[in-house]
Amino acid sequence: MILDSEMQGQVVLDILANDLHKPFVKGKCNVDKIEEKLTVGILAGALPAMDQDDVDLIITMVNELIVEFGEKK
Repeated sequence: MILDSEMQGQVVLDILANDLHKPFVKGKCNVDKIEEKLTVGILAGALPAMDQDDVDLIITMVNELIVEFGEKK
């Protein structure tokens, strides 16, 4: 992992705040959309470099928050 836990948490919050996890796929976050947006953000210089372990953990945290808190209607 390249990112520290604080930066990983910030990325998770940004994903949720900007609805990058939607539309849901089988009740979970949209992994393809998140990975695409992270790649674009890294290449644009808006996000720091991260490895696949960081991305996997970020996606896991997003899914855990979806399960725990559900979608607000």
